[in-house]
Amino acid sequence: MLKIILFISGGVFPIFSLSLLPTLLNTVVEKNYSFSLQLLIYISVLLILHRIIKKYIVPSRQLNTIQGFGAVGISWFLISIYSSIPYIFSGINLTYIDILFETISGLTTTGSSILIDIESVDKSLLIWRSTTQWLGGMGIIVLTITILPLLGSGGINLFKAESPGPSADRLTPRFQDTARLLWVIYISFTCIETLLLYFSGLSFYDSFNHAFTTLSTGGFSTFNSSVSEFSTITIFIINIFMFLAGSSFILLLKVLRNKNLVEIFNSSEFKFYTFIVFSTATIFLVKTIALSESIVLAINNALFTSLTLITTTGYTNLDYENWNINYRVFILGVMFLGGMSGSTAGGIKTVRVIALLKSVRNEIRKIFYPNAIFKIRMSKSIIPERMIESVQTFFILYVAIFVLGTFALSISSNIAGASLSFEAILGGVASAMNNVGPGLGELGPIKNYFYIDQGSKLILSLLMIIGRLEIFPIVILLYRKTWKS
Repeated sequence: MLKIILFISGGVFPIFSLSLLPTLLNTVVEKNYSFSLQLLIYISVLLILHRIIKKYIVPSRQLNTIQGFGAVGISWFLISIYSSIPYIFSGINLTYIDILFETISGLTTTGSSILIDIESVDKSLLIWRSTTQWLGGMGIIVLTITILPLLGSGGINLFKAESPGPSADRLTPRFQDTARLLWVIYISFTCIETLLLYFSGLSFYDSFNHAFTTLSTGGFSTFNSSVSEFSTITIFIINIFMFLAGSSFILLLKVLRNKNLVEIFNSSEFKFYTFIVFSTATIFLVKTIALSESIVLAINNALFTSLTLITTTGYTNLDYENWNINYRVFILGVMFLGGMSGSTAGGIKTVRVIALLKSVRNEIRKIFYPNAIFKIRMSKSIIPERMIESVQTFFILYVAIFVLGTFALSISSNIAGASLSFEAILGGVASAMNNVGPGLGELGPIKNYFYIDQGSKLILSLLMIIGRLEIFPIVILLYRKTWKS
């Protein structure tokens, strides 16, 4: 297992080295040569370690499911440590737990921040901060493209362990080819959004950062006020790309390759996702009309609030903490939904919600027709019983971890003498597990995580990783057979 973990974590070093180049370039532009030198040394060490690991630490080419899930779980902790090093090099005045919290929040695309005055932080570091979200948004691609060709058929289990959603679809016979296609669409959308944001009035620096954190549904911003000061057209552009980021990238690729929009309308999950987004926006519209200067602005704000919560992006445009309790309870529920399977969004995922709802419906039907056999269909295809069982197991584990996380956060904050309100604890745990970012109460949309105690930050960091990897790769580490294998 140790060999596998080292091999996987070492395999992403070239990707990390490449992703550090924008940060390195900006340090040179700003003439921060000390930071530049440290980053150059770090990149060199990463590349040397990659060569050593690739040459001397080669695990078996047959990687079983348990090894794949367990290795991905541990590798994410190691990758979080690697990603925190540029923060240390920058000389930012934070404790290591604060740095680790910010790093994990980035990689898991959660967007919770401990930075009080973002605009005073070194721009080069903010670029790396946004980059961690962009990498984390398609973490599946990073592992797939670098590791799968070297692990042969066993690498399929890595793909499954990192896949967002209950199934790992592919467009081509080989997973690494599908990964490359996903990289192409991910990079293309990022470039297009960067240009559109630039022409909408943002600087190239701000456009670049916000494109990174929109496509990854991460929500980190370069402004203290997040995106609340942006123009209507800029918010509209972000709305479009949040919606795309919450959609299945596999489905989008099928549409682009076949040049046929029918693929979208045949997808039950896409129709359900679209319905949830616009029905939630309609509910918010009742509130935003009273807060906006025009109906167009009200619609834009309502759609933005719906998308930023459902896709778990976590940008802040309106302070919904001031809304009445009915809206706040509704918002707490919306945090759990998430985007489509195969998107960069967090949450339970709409495919699981559909499967659960249809499963409940069938159980009710069986009361009236005990001898009947009911099948659950999605997009005209029958869902296998094994997938239904997996979804039900996921939901049970999800509820259990949510309850335990709430209990742990409550104890930690009380021991530290800075007890959070019940609303804040529920919102904080929901936000961390679903990778949303803003919570409720003291952790609301315009608040900050800096002031919570160190123990609570560690608990929330763990919940972020559990949520990003969708429970199983972490839970399986507690299984004895994982270590025997």
